[in-house]
Amino acid sequence: MAEITCNVIRDLLPLYVDDVISDDSRKLVDEHISGCENCMNYYKEMKTSVIDNDPVKHSGEKETLKKIKKAINKKRFITAMITAIFMIAVAGGLFYGIVVREKYIPYEEAGLYVTDEAIRSDRDYYKSSGIYTPDGETLFMYMTTTTYTELKGNGIEAGWPIIVLTDDALTMQTEDDSGNITEQVCREIYYIPEQNARQLMKVIKWGDGNVEEEIENLKEVSVLVWKAE
Repeated sequence: MAEITCNVIRDLLPLYVDDVISDDSRKLVDEHISGCENCMNYYKEMKTSVIDNDPVKHSGEKETLKKIKKAINKKRFITAMITAIFMIAVAGGLFYGIVVREKYIPYEEAGLYVTDEAIRSDRDYYKSSGIYTPDGETLFMYMTTTTYTELKGNGIEAGWPIIVLTDDALTMQTEDDSGNITEQVCREIYYIPEQNARQLMKVIKWGDGNVEEEIENLKEVSVLVWKAE
């Protein structure tokens, strides 16, 4: 019988590795690689290559890659959402700060004057607010506007009465816990500075301390707009 060469064995090795070889051919390969180091090494390399290309193994790698990709995509989505929320918050803050937020109008810019039994202003598009003292004799007022108000032309127009100064308009009736009704008449009106106006925007009430002292202090820093004769 002719000697089986290494080339013949290497031609049979793919069938041998895939286990689709006949029993006789398998026996020939077994006998040859057991005594041929080169063919044995060739067989081992071929077998390793087959294992590396094993679909079961690669399927596991694919699953791992899918998980990694999914985690990366999730992180990108979360980052995008956080960025979007941040941008919306910034835009909302800018919109409020520039367009909607009330701006205090200083007394020098309020354009107030008294005529025809009313306090009026020569400026357009503003809002007037204020607070009476507990005895009703003093009113502290201030004016504000917003960019939105000015752009849209909303608010009080120039020349319209802000506060009517007739006796009926300046008289208020209050009822105590016992049902007693008391008439309170406003005798003076002040325009308060911005710091005090900001405080009144938040909490429109007098403190629990010395109210009379608090009123006098506020008068000192405010501008007298009108006082009854």
